Amino acid sequence: MFTFASQIYAEYVFDPFFTKYYQMIKKTYPMILLSLLSFMLISWGNKGHYIINHKCPESFPESMAAFRVWSDSLDIHGSDADSRKNADKTEGMRHYIDIDNYVEFNSTGRIASTYDSIVRIHGESFIKSNGTLPWATRNMFDTLQVAFQQQKWHKAMLCASDLGHYVADGHMPLHLTANYDGGMTNQSGIHTRYESNMVGDYINELSNYTGEPVHLVSNVNNYIFNYIYTNQLYLDSLLAAENYAKNKAGNNYSTQYYEALWSKTHFTTLLFHNASHSLAELIYTAWTEAGSPTFGKQSIKNDNNPVNANSISVYPNPTTGILDMSGDDVLKVEVCTVSGTLEGLFYDKHVDLSYLPNGMYILSIYRKNGLLQKEKILLAK
Repeated sequence: MFTFASQIYAEYVFDPFFTKYYQMIKKTYPMILLSLLSFMLISWGNKGHYIINHKCPESFPESMAAFRVWSDSLDIHGSDADSRKNADKTEGMRHYIDIDNYVEFNSTGRIASTYDSIVRIHGESFIKSNGTLPWATRNMFDTLQVAFQQQKWHKAMLCASDLGHYVADGHMPLHLTANYDGGMTNQSGIHTRYESNMVGDYINELSNYTGEPVHLVSNVNNYIFNYIYTNQLYLDSLLAAENYAKNKAGNNYSTQYYEALWSKTHFTTLLFHNASHSLAELIYTAWTEAGSPTFGKQSIKNDNNPVNANSISVYPNPTTGILDMSGDDVLKVEVCTVSGTLEGLFYDKHVDLSYLPNGMYILSIYRKNGLLQKEKILLAK
C-alpha cells in the first residue's frame, strides 16, 4: 500500500502540471523540498535495511567471532540514518548519487573517486545536488575505524549500523540514477513499488542467503565505487521488469503486478546478499586497520580529550556562527548540545553554527590520525 507521502509524490512530483513549477519551488523552498524527497526515498525500506544489517555478521571471520553478537543491534539501528533526516538537513544527500548526471560516467563508466578530486572537476554545489553517497560511505568507514581504535564499542556498533545503511543504498539501483522514481521513463512511483511494496511482500525470500568468507579491502574508495558501478547496471533490468509487470497485470498495484515484478527481479536477492557481504568486508577492514582490538576491552587512556601537542585550534570562541579550525586532518565534526543532542554534522574544518540558537555547544572533532578532540564553543550572535 502507498503511504500518504508516496501517493503525493507519485501524483505530483512528476505530474506535467507540477513539473512546470518544480524549479520555482526548488529555489524558493529548498529545505521543504529536500525534506519531502528525503522522507520518501528510504532505500529498501525498514525491512530491507533490517535484513541486510542483520545478515552481515554471518560473514565475519573467526578473528571477529565476538562481534557476531552485534547482529541484533545492527538490524535495530539499520534505519537510524533515515531517522536523522529531519534533524540534519544535510543527511538526505548522503543516501544517493545521480551518477548518470556526470558526463564522464556516461562516456567512460567512471568518475573521480575522492571528494577533493570530484569537487575540483565539478564544484561542490553540483556534487551535493547530485548526492554524496559514496563519499558519505567512506566518511562513515573512517569514523568506524576511529571508534575501533578508541575501543568505543557502542559507538562502533552505531557507526557500523550507519555504514550498513549507506552500503545498502549503494546496492539499490534507483539510488544510483537521476531517474530515481521512473519519471524519465513514464514509470513514476516505481521507487516505492519496488523497494518497499515488493520487498515487503517477498522479504522472506530476500533474506534466504548466508554469509561467505571476507577479504581485506585494499582500496576503500575503489571498492565503494566498484559496487556502485556494478549495481547501477541493474537499472535497465529493473525498469524493463516494471514495464513487463504493468503490461501483464494491466495496472501497477495489483497482486498480479507484484508477482510479475518479483518474477523478473530475482536479482534483488543477490543485491541484498552482496550488500551484507560488502558491509562485512568493510567492517572487517576498519577493525583490522584499527589494530584488531579485542572486543569488550576498554582503553585506559582518556580518549575524550587525548593529550596531543598538535591539537586543532578552533576559532573564534565565542563565535557569532562561523568557526574555522587549524590543521588539515579534520575528518568530521559533530555539533551537540551540552545534553548530548546532535545538532549538526560537518565534513571539513569550516563549521557554520549560525542556524542554532545562542548557547554552549560541544564540538567532537574526528581527526584522520584516529584521535578525537572535544571543544566547548559559546555561540553568541
